[in-house]
Amino acid sequence: MDRRGRSLLVVATLVLAVSTVVPAAAATTTTPATQTATTAAGATPSPPISPTSHPANTSLGCVDGICHDDPINVTQVDGLDAAERDRLLARSMARVEYLRGEPFTESVPIRVVDSETFSREELAANGSDRRFTRWNDQVWKALFIVGDNTSTRTAITETLTGSVNGLYSPTRDEIVIVADDPASPRISEATLIHELTHALQDQRHNLTSPRFSGETQDADLAVTGLYEGEAGYIEARYRQRCGDDRWRCQRASPTSGDSGAINRGVLTVVLQPYADGPGYVHEIVTTEGWAGVDERMADPPTTTSEIIHREPIDPHPVDPPSTATAGWQRYTEPGRNGTEVAGEASTFVMFWYQATTAGGDTVDPGTLYESEGDYDSRTYSARPAAGWAGDALVPYRRGNDDGYVWTTEWQTTDDAAEFHRAYTAILTARNATETDPGVYELDNDAFGGAYGIERDDTRVRIVHALTTDGLRELTPGLTPSATTDQSPGFGVAGALLALLAAGWALVWSTTTLRD
Repeated sequence: MDRRGRSLLVVATLVLAVSTVVPAAAATTTTPATQTATTAAGATPSPPISPTSHPANTSLGCVDGICHDDPINVTQVDGLDAAERDRLLARSMARVEYLRGEPFTESVPIRVVDSETFSREELAANGSDRRFTRWNDQVWKALFIVGDNTSTRTAITETLTGSVNGLYSPTRDEIVIVADDPASPRISEATLIHELTHALQDQRHNLTSPRFSGETQDADLAVTGLYEGEAGYIEARYRQRCGDDRWRCQRASPTSGDSGAINRGVLTVVLQPYADGPGYVHEIVTTEGWAGVDERMADPPTTTSEIIHREPIDPHPVDPPSTATAGWQRYTEPGRNGTEVAGEASTFVMFWYQATTAGGDTVDPGTLYESEGDYDSRTYSARPAAGWAGDALVPYRRGNDDGYVWTTEWQTTDDAAEFHRAYTAILTARNATETDPGVYELDNDAFGGAYGIERDDTRVRIVHALTTDGLRELTPGLTPSATTDQSPGFGVAGALLALLAAGWALVWSTTTLRD
């Protein structure tokens, strides 16, 4: 799979949209579709069902003689046989047509695999380029999410292996469902609704188009928030009709994946489009109709700030010059010419993750679980990240040494000061030593090394290397700034109490992550 150097994920992309369900709004993945035969891994698919070839399908919301409100003779107690899968698929397609008001025009196969096969074929094979992996490791280390104790590739693969129900590949025109028993699977209708919405998007907008592939992590999350937002919104409306008994619905137990290796920071970044996207799409549909969504599909959003706050912003250009000395080299290919943009969502997760895992005085951990409406399941906005106006994260390498320079731009000087305060609180929580004003050394830690923090008006620059000498080599003009702003943080004790109140263990149980 062509990652085009993006650092977000090896799989949660347009090419392979991850189907992770979040409460009340977001399952994921797609498949162009008029259903076809569902097959177990390695089996030969039966002939596809084509709605355009049957007179009963001339009405929107009816597929292969089955309409959106028809009962179907399907039981999931002992898994689905081929005929039951076809009936479930046909009705799911009919329901997507009914909710979206658009017909399917093509068919697509569904392949059912177990979680081990999914991990081997869909996850582990991605992101294997060694240079990209090394560059990406620095990006996630800068966000204090994946440290030196593991590789980003491993953290992402293990996290998604335990969290994914299925996916759709526009390049293969195929839905992949993860099940304990691929020969007799139990398949959630909600998962099919979500994936089939992606299929309809692909038929109407061609999801393999370059406009659906962001150059940077923030752009990738933003465009994902659009197409996953639509799928999550359709799924939420489906669940509403199930809940008030307008439709009889098929429910299935989730695949029993191993969630022990989940990195909660990685997963929280991945879930942002699924959490914020449905509310973003709902607002567009409410004010502009589905035509407004189609307009965004033609010209997708480019920042997570737009998805979070539901209004476009014009980020400040941040393009720091390369001034590194002593043999430090920038990367030229990944991201935007070797530069990453973390964006507001990932910056928020950095502060949230360090509040929950290290007790950092950064943000109230309970903020994440606050709902902003019927179609929002989480909130990715808090003061240290909400004033984001642009950033440029530049990883460097020299032999076996790694480092980075992260330049952030903020809307006001107060926003910059609050980011500076909260970032310093991370280092304090991890027992870093301030050796000079604005210079810190962190030992015996997965994020160990030297850190220099410089603040100038609305700009905050963070430099990281293994040693303090490395800081000056990466940025010869560095003038670190001590934290002088006394604005109160959330407080460590309050953060831990809020975390318990939010039901940490329940939030991250596998039943919450799956349909």
